[in-house]
Amino acid sequence: MTEPIDRHPPIGIYYYAASYHVAADLICDQGLRATHPEAPATFLYCHAIELYLKSFLRFYRISAKQLQSIRHNYKCLLSQASKRGLVLGELENEVLSMLDGKTWSRSRYLEIGFSQSPSLRALSETSNTESLKT
Repeated sequence: MTEPIDRHPPIGIYYYAASYHVAADLICDQGLRATHPEAPATFLYCHAIELYLKSFLRFYRISAKQLQSIRHNYKCLLSQASKRGLVLGELENEVLSMLDGKTWSRSRYLEIGFSQSPSLRALSETSNTESLKT
């Protein structure tokens, strides 16, 4: 029996993450005529961070199915990546500690009330390929 084709190669996920990061930077740099321009940029940065972590884990032979079960759990992704040698700086660790379901969810759905989230600058720096290099 032949092995199924790996449709989630680490380098592909890495480049996908870079695309999300560049798109978010473009929104931040060029502006966005919208009532909530920070929401799409936050979503794109969060997704880039998630994908960078997943590409790192795929490089270490974590299956796509295992990653699918982790979903958007940044703490679990970071824990798994740290066990495999990923070392991040102070800013990146601070941002990742703040990325819970609420930050990601608030970038996708309007929710009123106080919340603490990383700044767009901090998200941009964290989702930079130099910060989360695989």
